[in-house]
Amino acid sequence: MLLRLTQWQERLNTLETIPKVQLAANVEAVQNHTHFPSMMLVLGRETVSHGAMSNQSRHRVKTEVLLVTGITRRNQPLGPVANASDDELSALREPALKRLINWLPEGCDIPVKWQRGQLLALKSNALFWADVFTVEMWWPLAEENSP
Repeated sequence: MLLRLTQWQERLNTLETIPKVQLAANVEAVQNHTHFPSMMLVLGRETVSHGAMSNQSRHRVKTEVLLVTGITRRNQPLGPVANASDDELSALREPALKRLINWLPEGCDIPVKWQRGQLLALKSNALFWADVFTVEMWWPLAEENSP
């Protein structure tokens, strides 16, 4: 069973406080987006490790999913933020993080975990922030192993 990002997109698009989440082929496509604020899902790396060996081998597949948030870059004074409502990036990310962390997508065996957040790109007109999530599944599935 392959990970379907459309499940993730549908889950996030039920939130009315964030822009409609779109799918992107890669981070370069995200950075070429020109409408802000924006949120896009990008499939990241897959790491495969061997599980416990018995009659047949099983593999633990760990998949990274990036949720990239883009906002318009503005000049703001240095120093602490005046109030929480001034932080557009946090206001967009928070409901999405809450919606995804510990969610168990269909076909997965281990719930979604948030791994890290990092600045992806800082362009003259926009800031792009990537939140990296992981989800894990066993392959092949137990019923695929049975004779």
